[in-house]
Amino acid sequence: MKIDIYRSLTNAGKYLSVPAGTDVEKFKFPPDLDKDLYKLSPFKTRLEISPDKARIGLDSAAVEKQINEKGFAIHGANIQIAVTVGKAP
Repeated sequence: MKIDIYRSLTNAGKYLSVPAGTDVEKFKFPPDLDKDLYKLSPFKTRLEISPDKARIGLDSAAVEKQINEKGFAIHGANIQIAVTVGKAP
Protein backbone atom coordinates (compact mmCIF):
# COMPACT_ATOMS: atom_id res chain seq x y z
CA MET A 1 0.00 0.00 0.00
CA LYS A 2 1.26 3.49 -0.83
CA ILE A 3 0.43 6.24 1.64
CA ASP A 4 0.88 9.95 2.14
CA ILE A 5 1.80 11.04 5.66
CA TYR A 6 0.95 14.45 7.12
CA ARG A 7 2.26 15.96 10.36
CA SER A 8 0.13 18.10 12.65
CA LEU A 9 1.16 21.76 12.67
CA THR A 10 -0.09 22.14 16.26
CA ASN A 11 1.41 18.94 17.73
CA ALA A 12 4.55 17.61 16.02
CA GLY A 13 4.03 14.19 17.62
CA LYS A 14 0.78 13.49 15.75
CA TYR A 15 0.51 12.19 12.19
CA LEU A 16 -2.30 11.42 9.79
CA SER A 17 -1.82 8.93 6.96
CA VAL A 18 -4.10 8.37 3.96
CA PRO A 19 -3.86 6.33 0.76
CA ALA A 20 -1.43 8.04 -1.64
CA GLY A 21 -3.10 10.72 -3.74
CA THR A 22 -5.95 11.37 -1.30
CA ASP A 23 -6.95 15.05 -1.14
CA VAL A 24 -7.12 15.60 2.64
CA GLU A 25 -8.89 18.93 2.13
CA LYS A 26 -11.84 17.14 0.47
CA PHE A 27 -11.79 13.94 2.56
CA LYS A 28 -14.80 13.48 4.88
CA PHE A 29 -13.25 12.96 8.30
CA PRO A 30 -15.48 12.14 11.30
CA PRO A 31 -16.67 15.10 13.39
CA ASP A 32 -14.73 13.82 16.42
CA LEU A 33 -11.35 13.97 14.61
CA ASP A 34 -8.56 15.14 16.92
CA LYS A 35 -8.41 18.94 16.60
CA ASP A 36 -4.61 18.76 16.34
CA LEU A 37 -5.14 17.16 12.92
CA TYR A 38 -7.12 20.07 11.45
CA LYS A 39 -3.90 21.82 10.35
CA LEU A 40 -1.47 19.55 8.53
CA SER A 41 1.82 19.76 6.70
CA PRO A 42 2.97 17.12 4.17
CA PHE A 43 5.59 14.86 5.73
CA LYS A 44 6.14 11.95 3.30
CA THR A 45 4.42 11.15 0.02
CA ARG A 46 3.91 7.88 -1.81
CA LEU A 47 5.58 5.85 0.94
CA GLU A 48 5.26 2.13 0.31
CA ILE A 49 4.25 0.21 3.44
CA SER A 50 3.58 -3.45 4.07
CA PRO A 51 2.51 -5.14 7.32
CA ASP A 52 5.36 -7.63 7.04
CA LYS A 53 8.06 -4.99 6.41
CA ALA A 54 9.40 -3.19 9.48
CA ARG A 55 9.88 0.58 9.26
CA ILE A 56 11.71 2.82 11.67
CA GLY A 57 9.23 4.90 13.67
CA LEU A 58 6.10 3.55 11.92
CA ASP A 59 3.92 0.56 12.74
CA SER A 60 3.02 -0.32 9.15
CA ALA A 61 0.54 -3.04 10.14
CA ALA A 62 -1.41 -0.72 12.45
CA VAL A 63 -1.47 2.12 9.89
CA GLU A 64 -2.62 -0.19 7.08
CA LYS A 65 -5.32 -1.69 9.33
CA GLN A 66 -6.69 1.76 10.23
CA ILE A 67 -6.68 2.88 6.59
CA ASN A 68 -8.53 -0.28 5.54
CA GLU A 69 -11.13 0.25 8.28
CA LYS A 70 -11.58 4.06 8.21
CA GLY A 71 -9.84 5.38 5.11
CA PHE A 72 -7.19 7.14 7.23
CA ALA A 73 -4.83 6.44 10.13
CA ILE A 74 -3.85 8.51 13.14
CA HIS A 75 -0.50 7.67 14.67
CA GLY A 76 2.71 8.91 16.20
CA ALA A 77 6.30 8.12 15.42
CA ASN A 78 8.16 6.05 17.96
CA ILE A 79 11.84 5.19 18.01
CA GLN A 80 13.33 3.35 20.97
CA ILE A 81 17.03 2.87 21.52
CA ALA A 82 18.44 0.67 24.26
CA VAL A 83 21.97 1.23 25.48
CA THR A 84 23.54 -1.23 27.88
CA VAL A 85 26.87 -1.27 29.62
CA GLY A 86 28.67 -4.56 29.79
CA LYS A 87 32.10 -5.96 30.36
CA ALA A 88 34.61 -5.87 27.56
CA PRO A 89 35.56 -9.33 26.25
